[in-house]
This record gives sequence, C-alpha cells and structure tokens, in this order.
Amino acid sequence: MTTYDTFTIERTYDSSLAHLYEAWADPTLKQKWFAGPEGWTELERKSDFRVGGTDVAHGRHVGNIESRFVATYHQIVPNDRIVFVYDMYVNGALISITLATAEFVASGRSAKLRYTEQSVYFDEKHGASSRKRGTEQLLDQLARAL
Repeated sequence: MTTYDTFTIERTYDSSLAHLYEAWADPTLKQKWFAGPEGWTELERKSDFRVGGTDVAHGRHVGNIESRFVATYHQIVPNDRIVFVYDMYVNGALISITLATAEFVASGRSAKLRYTEQSVYFDEKHGASSRKRGTEQLLDQLARAL
C-alpha cells in the first residue's frame, strides 16, 4: 500500500546561522550528528555536498536491521536552504522517497532550522510516524553536536 505524508519540524539552536548551516554542509561535522541511534554501526558513508552530488549513510541497527539513506542535492543556497531528495532502504528494500528542505533563519544570537519532508511510503511498517520520530532524533543529535 502506498501512503503519503508531509511534516515540518522547527527548532532553534544555540548556534550562529553559519555554524548551523556548516553542520549540514561540512561532511566531518555532519558525520557527528547524522547517524543512526545508539547501537547503530556505520557500514558506508559518502558525502558530495554540491548540486547534483549525493550523500550515502548506510548502517546496521541492533537486531541486524540495515538502513541505507541515499540523497541527491537539488538546490543549495549557503546559509539559507538545502533541498534534496532521498531514498530510504531497509534490508535492501526501497521503503520511501522523500523531498526534504532544510531552511536556516537567523534568530538573534541563535539560529532557527525549519525542516520539511514530503514523502511517499511503500511499506506500512516504516511509515510517517516512524520517520518523524527518527528525524526528531537526528535533530536532537544535531543540537548536541553544535
């Protein structure tokens, strides 16, 4: 069964706008927060942060479940927004395709992130509620990395 969902998460970080953006753009910084939950073992990491470039984050979770994130960047406006499309696989099966937008806004001495996903899901087990929880976890990890 195919399902669709859109969600937006807004977070304010105790960080400069430039540093928040760099946490997404710089592969070394992104690796510190863009990873699976505790017990996740990285199997492959690739980053080519440019329009047309791809990112890959592939790992194994507790319980021997593998996830693979493969993204292609479509628009990059430094310190403003990043637009990308990503495919998500679990144990080799394509479970979703997502259009994602990360928008960066200065907010006094802090920086605000407005993150939106528009997804089509091909697997009920790994649907919208699971994805939003996973994304919130990543953004929590981002806060700790900043």
